[in-house]
Amino acid sequence: MKFTTAFVVLATVAAANARLLYARTPQANSQKFTGALGGIAATPVLDSGNADRPFSVKGDTFVNIGAALQRSCDQQFNACANAANAGAVDFSSSDCQDQKTQCSAAN
Repeated sequence: MKFTTAFVVLATVAAANARLLYARTPQANSQKFTGALGGIAATPVLDSGNADRPFSVKGDTFVNIGAALQRSCDQQFNACANAANAGAVDFSSSDCQDQKTQCSAAN
């Protein structure tokens, strides 16, 4: 019984320490890619404030930075391709695909 109680106390302390260590600047953008065809930038990857899902892209949260960065690049590609397909810009959706490849490689 004492072992179980001690384990619960240690687990609680460890969780509290993890939350304390997690303190980061909430609005630091982790997306390093700066390309922006047509002025369409990659969506910022921000700190969600949630230690379990610390990365946020447009309100969606992620467990790891890689998944968040990929979503950011995907969202940029979609906005870019939509603009290209609408004829609102002077580049094609294949240019947007090239930019997505660069975005993914930058991260």
